[in-house]
Amino acid sequence: MKKSLLFLITALFVLVLAACGNESSTESANEEPTDETSGSTEKEVITIGYQKGNTLNILKEHGNLDAALEEAGYTVDWKVFPTGTVLLEALNTNNIDFGHASDGNAVFMQAGGHPLNYVASEAPYPEGVALVAKADSDIKTVEDLKGKKIGVTKGGNQHYLLLVAFEKAGISTDDVEIIFYKDAAEGLAAFTKGEFDVYGSWDPYLAIVENTVETRTIVNGSDLTENRTFYFATEQLLTEKPDVVSIILEELQNADQWANENKDEVANILSAELGLDAAPLQQANNRRTFGVQKIGDEIISSQQQLADTFFNAGLLETEINIKDAVKIDESIIPSNVQ
Repeated sequence: MKKSLLFLITALFVLVLAACGNESSTESANEEPTDETSGSTEKEVITIGYQKGNTLNILKEHGNLDAALEEAGYTVDWKVFPTGTVLLEALNTNNIDFGHASDGNAVFMQAGGHPLNYVASEAPYPEGVALVAKADSDIKTVEDLKGKKIGVTKGGNQHYLLLVAFEKAGISTDDVEIIFYKDAAEGLAAFTKGEFDVYGSWDPYLAIVENTVETRTIVNGSDLTENRTFYFATEQLLTEKPDVVSIILEELQNADQWANENKDEVANILSAELGLDAAPLQQANNRRTFGVQKIGDEIISSQQQLADTFFNAGLLETEINIKDAVKIDESIIPSNVQ
């Protein structure tokens, strides 16, 4: 093993517990109290939900959004969430105004009858999700997965990758044993102990696995899944404060372009946030391009394919139409977002 397995598994458990413990915590930036003597009033708060390690986390640490919204008369309250599902629930109950979640989180939320308002998408990240086997395994191709045990998170991006890879190869899920694990720490521990033959993971945890265990990539998302994260807002924010949405997207794109030019620094920032070594984070950053994209027909079609695949696999109880949740007025999209 390249690094201390025990240390990394312990670090992952600490990260998961810390994230769960911080679910309801808030971090406020640049709040301005009421000044009765000067007649000024407290600035209106825009609450943004984020998950550690993602692009909104980079935006928060970079600080450019706080400055831009302060100039526009607002202040930002940052709330950290352990998962996209919990974040979207907070969005639907108006506990936050804006946030992000994965493609899978979004379709499950919509299928559950909860309203969603897609605002924009992150750039695709296909190499950030993969199915890996140990380097000394006899598994080399998707076809070799027949009769094997495969670990994924139920409804996760690696689960979707597995389903589309099987469809392309003409393999039935009945030909394998799929084992669902709870989180990255549990998955890594189970994989190293041999509880499944193939491990489905996603960055930055995929990079941690690759730096912990000698692995062989069986398949990643290239040509199979775009592996996107989406941005969402409340109906109230979109209708009453479209200027705020525009500012968020503009500054998010500015921070993303900075991230593309400073990937070493981004790795160090996320290392401190996640409590993980910077090396795997750097590896993960090097195989992605940061950026904000408008949601056009191609992105909608890709997301619809994911929803249909999960429905056909029996993971969603109802069929959904992604277009029903994409109602963004293009005039809100800033000029630096294509």
